[in-house]
Amino acid sequence: MLRIIILLILPSVIGATDTTAIDWQDWGSAPFERARYDNKMILIDVGMEGCTACRWMDEITYTNPGVVKLVNEYFVPIMVDAESRPDIGERYSDWAWPATIFLGPDSTQVLALRGNRQPRNFIPILNELIAKHKAGQLEADRLAPYAAPPEPETTEMTRIRDRVRAQLDRQLNETDGGWSRQGVRTGQGSQLQHLYLRAHMYDLEELQTIALKTTDGYLQTIDPVWGGVFVFSINGRFVPEKRISNQANAMAAFANAYQVTGDSRYADGIADIDRYLRDWMTAPDGTFYTSQEDDAPGLPAGMGAVDYYRLDHSEARLRYGVPPIDHAVHTDKNGQVIVAYVRAYEATGESVYLASAVRAANSLMTSRLVKAGWILQTKANKAVHKDNRIRPLAAGSRPYLSAQAWFGTALLALYRATGEQKWLSQAETIAVASQEQLEDAALGGFFATTAETGISILAPRKPLEHNATAARFFYDLWVYTKDERFAAAPERTLRAVAVPDVIRREGRITGQLAMALEKLTAEYIEFSVVGDSTDPRAESLFAAARAVYEPRKLLHYEAPGRYPDRGRPSMYICNPDRCSLPIESAGEVAKTAQQFRKPGS
Repeated sequence: MLRIIILLILPSVIGATDTTAIDWQDWGSAPFERARYDNKMILIDVGMEGCTACRWMDEITYTNPGVVKLVNEYFVPIMVDAESRPDIGERYSDWAWPATIFLGPDSTQVLALRGNRQPRNFIPILNELIAKHKAGQLEADRLAPYAAPPEPETTEMTRIRDRVRAQLDRQLNETDGGWSRQGVRTGQGSQLQHLYLRAHMYDLEELQTIALKTTDGYLQTIDPVWGGVFVFSINGRFVPEKRISNQANAMAAFANAYQVTGDSRYADGIADIDRYLRDWMTAPDGTFYTSQEDDAPGLPAGMGAVDYYRLDHSEARLRYGVPPIDHAVHTDKNGQVIVAYVRAYEATGESVYLASAVRAANSLMTSRLVKAGWILQTKANKAVHKDNRIRPLAAGSRPYLSAQAWFGTALLALYRATGEQKWLSQAETIAVASQEQLEDAALGGFFATTAETGISILAPRKPLEHNATAARFFYDLWVYTKDERFAAAPERTLRAVAVPDVIRREGRITGQLAMALEKLTAEYIEFSVVGDSTDPRAESLFAAARAVYEPRKLLHYEAPGRYPDRGRPSMYICNPDRCSLPIESAGEVAKTAQQFRKPGS
């Protein structure tokens, strides 16, 4: 869970004289107003539950008496759980994790630090800032988070797409896979999905080879005892943290690889992820917890987390206890897991994977949908209250774009896999509420959340990747429904955020944008089963289409109207330019789909 600490450099007016603990404040208008009124600076620390470096910063640096004294005397510190506040977490994600952000009294960013800092090198930074503030020498940080672009991008969509492709490809490790020279990181899921998509669309064997190398790297990150993937692994070295977004990335990658190759290693990888999620990360209602730390509570002196995870029997590990689990349930992360489980079902045909996706989605709809139609990001639960958290869970009641975009995407994945109308209907509700609550009616795109009462000093932000996820969601929804309310949103959204400066700033964190641009500039491939969905012949056609590997696939049942009633169930495969002849035999579905593989074919 990301955390943001905003330390406002205040005079002694702050009133916090305790030298044993930092007087952390909750994110809200009051600390900002106090900073401005008392002429103090702001420090922001961003971290995650389950993040080892974040925990070190909290347990070592922020308990040091020298640090505590300076912070309490000269700063207003604010602590934020940035996974339950994804708008704030995304704003400062360039410096993850932990990120320490300093603002001036007027909330202008003056410095940002990446990673854990020990007291010996953190105290000089605090003293230097204090001295500059007293001397009136604070300067704005040119790397401060970007605000919403003032004008939409007007360049042709294909040129924007090519720019993003090139930016990702420059950082691609063609030898080992991934987008790093230091090993495969399971956090790069959308980039890998984009690689598989391009390889399939254009029949590019070299891209498929790199995608499979990257997926093989994911296999190397699997915990052989309890399952699940670690954050990073190379040559036997790994970061022993487990996060559900990484599990979702790996499961989706294994599903793609299994459909492309039929190699059972990838099906086994899916099963290993599922085993870990079921045994350790599933809440009683079927939703999924957020992360698991690296250190077990009973480790003896000299034994580290890596040593613990190298123990090759569950019983040996359990002697030292179980690394703590963050029992928070975040809607956007659960949306990612639901999408991955649907892909696992489509790739393997194993209904247990679909059941996990359905159960989680139903639980979220039951407990988190509000009357206005949008879904909450976080709610407190009994297990969270027992966690020894770095910071309290921020379970607010405002809409966040990441939650709406990812849950809407999950609903459409379930619709594609089952053909059940309820998933599409709920996706429409989420989309309409997102437009009402978060869309910029004047310039397009979606804000990260609604305006914060009393905090107008921070420029509103349209996060690039969250908007790209929303654009993909709206595009698929428009194809399914043909509803003009959703027709303009995808391109308008991308043009509102995909300006060159922002794209360059995000670097390789542009996988969702790349996927959205491919989707809008290539053609969709729509598989429509026309006829009674309860007819076994229609079900057979639907199942055959579900098993087809086609990353652009949109699959659904459809009543006669656009297509004629031929007296028996038929399937039509179409893109915007042409349609297949009616297909009545399930055995013809995959062969016909191949004819639509390349854009323009």
